Amino acid sequence: MNKKFCLIIVAMIIALNSCASQPKEVSGLKDVFDKFKIDGSFLIYNQNKNIYMGYNLERCKIHFRPASTFKIPNTLIAFESGIATPETVFKWNGEKRSFSSWEKDMTIVEAFKASAVPVYQEIARRIGAEKMKYYTQLFNYGNMDINSENIDKFWLEGNSTITQYQQIYFLQKLYNLELPIKEEYMKQVKAMMQYEVGKNYIISGKTGWANSQKESIAWFVGYVETNDNVYFFATNVVPNESTNMETFGQVRIELTKDILNKLKIISKD
Repeated sequence: MNKKFCLIIVAMIIALNSCASQPKEVSGLKDVFDKFKIDGSFLIYNQNKNIYMGYNLERCKIHFRPASTFKIPNTLIAFESGIATPETVFKWNGEKRSFSSWEKDMTIVEAFKASAVPVYQEIARRIGAEKMKYYTQLFNYGNMDINSENIDKFWLEGNSTITQYQQIYFLQKLYNLELPIKEEYMKQVKAMMQYEVGKNYIISGKTGWANSQKESIAWFVGYVETNDNVYFFATNVVPNESTNMETFGQVRIELTKDILNKLKIISKD
């Protein structure tokens, strides 16, 4: 990362901190983490009130690998650089994949919904290291370490990292159509991100799971649209000695929804 880019990031963080109110720690959210028997942190940004709040806020500043949450910028870059459209089909070569649901031809929309890693690895290879570095820096998306050797895995392993604050900053830019790419591509990706439609809310987002010998961390990032506001969230969880790993993948979503309900942003009834 060059010096000029670092200075831009620092300036943006200073500007962000000066505009938003001091983040508020919501102590009652610990009960939700305890309920699901996991550790981690949760950050949410209220756009109308311009305030952050959450649980374990100091941890929200720690950098973690983005894992499959990177499929959001990866899709934007694929569209903007002409690598794919929503209708582009990526052929399955017949090789065994981690999940049977990935073993078929898929459009990028289907691959996003299924979080199909092999498809997005092919997309990353087609984009190439130089374009990928250019756009991730253009988006101010975390601290990505990208080169020709790791182009199809840098978001899954290695030194590429992002914080929960940085996730929300990026999501804000996407939601408000403020990224420096064509508006139609941002709208297409926002449509792909839609996860759940409730009575008075819409949740959009993407999960991610980085698993290694050192640690296992899981993400759920996105935003909630209500009748009169939008809330951006970034959930990052890790298992503890009480965690049931068979349900760990789903817990990040259920925990997030429980917190949104506790904060009276959504109603689960």
